[in-house]
Amino acid sequence: MKLGGKKQVSHDFFGYLPCKWDIKFEGGSISPIQEFEQVSTVIDKYSDEEGFIYPEDTQQIRSDLTSSSPDMFTFAPPSPFFQYVYTSHVLCLRDAEVDIRKGSGAFLIYLLAYLFGVRLQFKGWWHDGRIPVKSTHNIRPTKKTAEKFLSHCYQLWKSWPATEQKLITNILYMHSRTPSYEWEWEQFMIEYMVLDGCWRVASQLYKLKAKKHEDRLRVLCQKFGVPLNEKLIADIVMLRNHLFHETLWDKSQPCTAPNGPGFAASLHIRKLNQRLIPAILGYDTPYVRTPWWIMGTFSF
Repeated sequence: MKLGGKKQVSHDFFGYLPCKWDIKFEGGSISPIQEFEQVSTVIDKYSDEEGFIYPEDTQQIRSDLTSSSPDMFTFAPPSPFFQYVYTSHVLCLRDAEVDIRKGSGAFLIYLLAYLFGVRLQFKGWWHDGRIPVKSTHNIRPTKKTAEKFLSHCYQLWKSWPATEQKLITNILYMHSRTPSYEWEWEQFMIEYMVLDGCWRVASQLYKLKAKKHEDRLRVLCQKFGVPLNEKLIADIVMLRNHLFHETLWDKSQPCTAPNGPGFAASLHIRKLNQRLIPAILGYDTPYVRTPWWIMGTFSF
């Protein structure tokens, strides 16, 4: 493993993952805490119909989660920023670095966030914005698949150089943040950042080359067997150029409702990234080869 430091058995708490499985993978395990059902009940109580928890909900959640293990939960006064108040799982790693929050632990919980379409954070760390607590990823993973996916990705990640380890961890983190943004142009901007990160990692690891942004998307799709959609690629690059270089969003002002390709572009680029991530991590799944511009739920 490229990250240095003393090796030991390490564990840490995080949440909120809406999954009751005991997930065992090569190198460790992820298990729900004893109070999981209590936490889930409270989360269901305060999440809205779209599956989000908002900062103003955290005080009520804290009040409802007065249990025999108060150290599991922390509370800060109402603010755009708040400390995580709904721990649900424990991550246990064998032969890991001392501070897993800076390396392997972060990679694994953000990988879980990708798989289950939620936003995860370590106990006591800060959050901002609304938090998805129901899946925003249109796949149906099984327990067996989750264990296989984590085992493969974790072992591969440990073999990567430290720079690529950090980059893919940040890619996963930013991808999990996207649903916390409420405007289409914000979600698009973050997902394009993720796409650029995917290109950086893939170009370094797999020696890919392309000059223009539209060529990058084509090369990524061709390399990993992701279906091409030339019209959407052109729209995505056009929207990116206008937004990043001219502060225009779909020929108008950010924070206005788009009526052109911007209407669905944030969803399209997110679904493209959701296929590129397992592909870059070398995980063989037919999901990578499914069209990213259609709705529906897919096997993983």
